[in-house]
Amino acid sequence: MKEGAAMISRTNHQNGMNDHSRRERSELKINGVSNIGGGEYNNVTVDGVGRFSGDVSVAGDSRVNGVLHIDGALNAQQLSCDGKLKIAGYLKARDVRIDGMANIGGAVAVELFKMNGMLTTNGDFEAEQLIVQGAMTIGGLLNADEIELGLMHLASRVKEVGGEKITVRRLSESKFHWLWRWAIPKGEVRFDVNLIEGNAVQLEYTHAEVVRGNRVVIGKGCKIGLVEYSDELIVHPDASVLEEVRVHD
Repeated sequence: MKEGAAMISRTNHQNGMNDHSRRERSELKINGVSNIGGGEYNNVTVDGVGRFSGDVSVAGDSRVNGVLHIDGALNAQQLSCDGKLKIAGYLKARDVRIDGMANIGGAVAVELFKMNGMLTTNGDFEAEQLIVQGAMTIGGLLNADEIELGLMHLASRVKEVGGEKITVRRLSESKFHWLWRWAIPKGEVRFDVNLIEGNAVQLEYTHAEVVRGNRVVIGKGCKIGLVEYSDELIVHPDASVLEEVRVHD
């Protein structure tokens, strides 16, 4: 593949609300294949394959159509990716939307994370809202106000999950079903987790050691060791719960 163009133009961008955060940043556009150093940018657009050799900070939008590989951390306001994203370090952003695959080596801290595809992270994951349709593996703890996990094609795995509203259900095929069948052998579609703790918890096809919540719904395909609840517990006939404990305030 031939090297593409990496167009960089300087702009006077105001990043933040005080004089200490005001600095000149670059507009970066990659068309084709480009390897460049890390740095601070206003907006970043990748059409093709882009690789950064260090940390990247983006004050505005980061848009990827293809492949983006960062050998460091990414700080961004808005990140959208249609393709494949790999970040060696942490990810910190306000709004993240990904269609495809994402692999993040460090921790994740976002307000909204919405994904159709496959997500892998090695660190903790913190968000206000997490919506995933596909499969995810999180090496650390998952903590979010609202979690919606739509299981597809592969098993998803997280050590511990905490949140206000947690919903896990099995979905039918999405627009990425051809990619799953071509790239990854199909596995058992379920959610494996040690601990789930939330206010309103609704689960399907989940294998968990402990589930705690105020109102808990254990749906079809679940295998749970212990359920602790305070208000209400509903268990599907096709689910297995070894022990149920009602906790009184």
